[in-house]
Amino acid sequence: MYNDFWYNLINNVDNRESFPIDVVAKDGEYVVYANLPGFSKDEISLNYENGYLNISAKHKPNENKEHINYVIKERSLRAKKRSIYFGDLNEDHISAKLNDGVLVVTIYLRKPEDKKNSTISIE
Repeated sequence: MYNDFWYNLINNVDNRESFPIDVVAKDGEYVVYANLPGFSKDEISLNYENGYLNISAKHKPNENKEHINYVIKERSLRAKKRSIYFGDLNEDHISAKLNDGVLVVTIYLRKPEDKKNSTISIE
């Protein structure tokens, strides 16, 4: 079991601006589970660039212009973001769905290209 403090430090995870994830390796794919309760799918942005899967979520501003007199306000409207490095994957075959506040991203691994056998001479 890893130590959350060292994992977060090494991977530059800021818990105030982040969200928890799990990454599972399955046959020929990675599956990322990201907890994003309270966000709708149109408030979540997902892209894959330079080997990184980037997930960000930001609540849309309240369209109601009236002053709200909060008694308690604990829910943050701060944007959340997370980047996970996967390297060279098949970016053409990434799918995502949001179900009950959990974003599930499936990334299919790139199949190794068939390589021809070659003889290596020994000196």
